[in-house]
Amino acid sequence: MQNSNIAWLRFQQEIPFELEDSFYWLLRNLEIHRFSFEHDPSNNFTQTLFIWLPLAEWSLRDRINLVESLISLAKPFQVTLPAGKWIQVKDEDWSLSWKKSWKPDPVGKSILILPAWLDVPEKLSERKIIRLDPGSAFGTGSHPSTRLCLEALDNDPPVGQTIADLGCGSGILSLAALKLGAKCTFSVDTDSLAISATKINSALNSFSENLLNVFLGSIEELEANMPERKIDLILCNILAPVIKLLGPDFEKIIGHKGKLILSGLLLEQIKEIQEFFLKLGWQVLDIKSKDQWALIVLTLDLS
Repeated sequence: MQNSNIAWLRFQQEIPFELEDSFYWLLRNLEIHRFSFEHDPSNNFTQTLFIWLPLAEWSLRDRINLVESLISLAKPFQVTLPAGKWIQVKDEDWSLSWKKSWKPDPVGKSILILPAWLDVPEKLSERKIIRLDPGSAFGTGSHPSTRLCLEALDNDPPVGQTIADLGCGSGILSLAALKLGAKCTFSVDTDSLAISATKINSALNSFSENLLNVFLGSIEELEANMPERKIDLILCNILAPVIKLLGPDFEKIIGHKGKLILSGLLLEQIKEIQEFFLKLGWQVLDIKSKDQWALIVLTLDLS
């Protein structure tokens, strides 16, 4: 419910896609929950970060510190942010206003990411529709690392396969796998908000719990809850340091000649990740890249 006595500040910042995960992490750690990343499908280079803050709770110094934190976080990516824009706005339902700029988003040759509150465009009605309401704190499929995963699934549909989705976020990769013919998915995330978002999006797409299974946790939860038959395909769209921590345990859940799709990797991390998994017995099948991000497909022959 709106409170007419509250005045809000809305901060607007244009950012490249590769900063989304880092900015998400920073804002969550600062306990800022009213934010969104908005993407125009016709723009393949940048998106807009919006942050809503109660005016009475944020001094000028606090605002300066926030902007400086965003600038500092962009430096490792060799990105200089353009000037952001502060606007004082009347009381508004910020949890809904960010939805206004969302549009249907075609991905690959057969997928359509559709905001849950919009109708299917007639010219895109033949695509496999993924209805999504990620909440203001989860991605929409626009980040290059997520897009690489969606395109990989689209190009090699996992028909009849059992899928593991580590770091499921909004559940978008699990939903895409099921839409493309997967038998079932086992999705995990260490963030309880992600678990809630995945369950909401599963219901929006009319998937039952036995098709899209969601658990709070990481690979140990997959191992404890997956069926006797091992996983055919692991999806892991997480940053490189976390991938390396999980890497030695992938063998516990993967089936014979199963595949592993790793994304969330910067181009300069490819060699390091390749060497890491080669030592664990994995073989590289393919490498794809988009902007500064890369995806690796690997397999483990257990025969």
